[in-house]
Amino acid sequence: MTTAIPGPSAAKEPVQHEPDPQPTPDAHGPFGRVVDVRKDAPTSASPAWVTWLLFMVPLCIAEFRDLPEFEIARVSARAADLIASHGDDAQYGGHHQRSARTAIAKGLAVLARADGGVTALGIHACVRPHVGCPGISPTHSSPSKHEERDV
Repeated sequence: MTTAIPGPSAAKEPVQHEPDPQPTPDAHGPFGRVVDVRKDAPTSASPAWVTWLLFMVPLCIAEFRDLPEFEIARVSARAADLIASHGDDAQYGGHHQRSARTAIAKGLAVLARADGGVTALGIHACVRPHVGCPGISPTHSSPSKHEERDV
């Protein structure tokens, strides 16, 4: 039978390590950051249109997240073509309203990948933190998981 005798360091308290500070994220997550900037914009779309964009653009950002660049270029070209051909349907209605509005959301999602994101039609969308992002101002902050929320 062998008995191990603890060395002198075994009697000491274990060293408490402070957690490393969280690094600044290089991305806003799978849906990016899309915020309402109507009150800061000189012109914007109608409230219903802005609400729809606030819903659709994050979904498109998530859809494009893992696409290779050649696919992003293809989606971008298709969206630009649809908007150029049927942009009036997006605003005033018509046979191509749904596809034109979806093309606008996809176009904004592609532009959100650019440095500084995109601000248009009353929303700001970006996929990475950047200087001057309206999504990080106190007026656009979301409550933490520990704060009470009014329902």
